[in-house]
Amino acid sequence: MPIYEYECDNCGGRFEEVRKFSDPALTVCKLCNAKGIRKVLSPTAFVLKGSGWYATDYPSQARKQASSSEKTTGDSKTSGDSKPTGGCTSGACSGSCPAKG
Repeated sequence: MPIYEYECDNCGGRFEEVRKFSDPALTVCKLCNAKGIRKVLSPTAFVLKGSGWYATDYPSQARKQASSSEKTTGDSKTSGDSKPTGGCTSGACSGSCPAKG
């Protein structure tokens, strides 16, 4: 069942409700019990993983080259037994860390 986000015209609060397509429309705010709510569009969160997607199966030449260079750079970073120095614990800043200076 889809999750819908609603906003109240009275209190300005937002809330989510799991609703069937066949359920009647909501008219009362869950937060302040006032009438006058409306559905709002909110961004979805999903990732296209696995095969069968354009991004993974049919990338352009430039994307293929960029992807292969990312893999080789990522492998060289993790293959060594070196630890970050100078207070940097994640190692993600690769030499330009203000904590190292």
